[in-house]
Amino acid sequence: MQQADNLGAILGIDHGFCSINDPLRPAEVFICKQVHSASVIKWQAGLQPNTVQADGVFTSEHQPIAVITADCLPILIASQNGEKVAAVHGGWKGLQAGIIANAVKRFTDAGIATDQLRVAVGPSIKPCCYEVSAEFVARLQADQGHLWRDGPAPWTTAQPTPLLSPEIAPPHARQEGSAWFDLSGYGVMLLQAAGLRREQIEVSEMCTYCTSPAFASYRRRTHHPEEMKTLIYSWIALSP
Repeated sequence: MQQADNLGAILGIDHGFCSINDPLRPAEVFICKQVHSASVIKWQAGLQPNTVQADGVFTSEHQPIAVITADCLPILIASQNGEKVAAVHGGWKGLQAGIIANAVKRFTDAGIATDQLRVAVGPSIKPCCYEVSAEFVARLQADQGHLWRDGPAPWTTAQPTPLLSPEIAPPHARQEGSAWFDLSGYGVMLLQAAGLRREQIEVSEMCTYCTSPAFASYRRRTHHPEEMKTLIYSWIALSP
């Protein structure tokens, strides 16, 4: 199980990034029925796991909450006072639609200032392995280009080197004129646009595609269909 240093330093917060069958994860966690939306719900007693359509959940109760991913960003957020937490599933569709701003608003509406938040972005597909089409880049630039107006865009035309030594070979380009997308970099831009400072955000360097076969990667499985389907389970909870 992976953990983030910044969340681990908060008294009263438990969390982890692990496989769906990891024995160290809480037994009774609440997850939404994820649909790549921008919706962030507040957990309430009586909600049944995997029935409410949303891609983020917020709580100030002791109910463990989680998201499941297999390349997308698992984003765990906690207030520094250890009283409120959220788990967010960040695929590009939900990110573009505003799920990060919606998650941060849950905290500010509850009286937690943005400078009191700490965020951990878990293992996700990195730009070394995330090829996107020219059409994808053009659409994102038209809609979100203001985020990187004064800096580099979250993609490159040259395939980057993996951040960590790969155990699995990164994929070769499969499309003409494609680019390599930095999903976690895009997520950080959106977090900063929502009012957080970069030092409040910890980002895992682990690529779900190439760092280790133990990580779930939807894209790797499309390239290697013989692989068994699995998921990353990212959970956070207030300590009892």
